[in-house]
Amino acid sequence: MAILTPKQIQELDIACQKLSDEDKVRHVGVINQLGHLVAGGFRKGINPLLEDEKVRMTYMQMQLDFRMRQELDDVLGPIDYITSRRTKQLVISVPIGENLVLITAKPDADDKKIIKKAEDLFDEITITTL
Repeated sequence: MAILTPKQIQELDIACQKLSDEDKVRHVGVINQLGHLVAGGFRKGINPLLEDEKVRMTYMQMQLDFRMRQELDDVLGPIDYITSRRTKQLVISVPIGENLVLITAKPDADDKKIIKKAEDLFDEITITTL
């Protein structure tokens, strides 16, 4: 398991903030391999749709879902991103090293635009192991 340095966490926080400024984005956070939020969070002034405990549970669920989908990487290739559109929210996860960038937005948000910006921002950050 890779441990992020304080500098890496700061860079991830900055990237999360920049992506949070995107129209209709509600949350941008980096979730580590254990499903814990290590950078980012909800956009200022946004109230989560879920209670805190359910938010933490969702982080773990997203990481588990990603790990399970990786079982098919040998056959289908690695995951670029995972998107689900619900009635009340768009959910996007983009892998960065062993971590996931978890993005939520309003359901009518442009997912392709958000994914492109996320890839541009987070691809600039080098995640190395200690």
